[in-house]
Amino acid sequence: MSTLWFATALTAGAQPVSLHTAAQDGSAPKFIESDGPATGLCPDIFQAMEKADKGLHIDTDSRPTPVKRLEAELKEGQLDVVCALLDTAQRNAIAHRISTPLYVLSERLVGRRDDNGIVTHARDLAQTGDLVVTQSGASYAADLRRQGVQVVETPGGSVVALRNVQSKRARFYYTNELTGAYYIRSEGLGDELRLHPGVLQSSPSYLWVSRKVDPAVVRRIEVVVAQLKRSGELDRIYQRYQKDH
Repeated sequence: MSTLWFATALTAGAQPVSLHTAAQDGSAPKFIESDGPATGLCPDIFQAMEKADKGLHIDTDSRPTPVKRLEAELKEGQLDVVCALLDTAQRNAIAHRISTPLYVLSERLVGRRDDNGIVTHARDLAQTGDLVVTQSGASYAADLRRQGVQVVETPGGSVVALRNVQSKRARFYYTNELTGAYYIRSEGLGDELRLHPGVLQSSPSYLWVSRKVDPAVVRRIEVVVAQLKRSGELDRIYQRYQKDH
């Protein structure tokens, strides 16, 4: 029995299901803020999922939502799915992690252009004692602290984090390369800030489903995400946004 046949058989004639999610604050191009419907990498993935499983609909609240609130609402079942978060013990405790990664993030530092220091590992940051900012609630923060790095979680998203680096209140902003490049460009900070060379870590990013969602629906989501990975569609979507930086 082919995998494609199995996927088609599982979703064919299945009951329509509507799932609710929300845009993550300060996460562009994962979610790009606008006055209209949410756009960006995750909305494009949702559209691909709906195309692959015609009975599946994912409704996105476009209002920017901090990641801690996304996690709380996922736990309570106020949100059914949350897109593209890293794997943590806390998230596994409150939600189902869809086993196929949506994409792999390259974790990098944003720093000032006049900073020529070379950082190749978190231990380099720990040894210097320099202050590093992350977004509030980012899983990076706990990982860096465990390695001895001085970290401040910045409410207000990537824009506030970048302004802290620009003003020298922190040396680096630790983020993923897509988000770092996007906000440097959108805030017009390219003359002052840059993505520093080198990837400190590569981490898979997953779709998370509330434990209050019907297990049959979770299985449908598992199938459709795996199907999009095998077809290359997930990689094509990611590459569209990677080319922009």
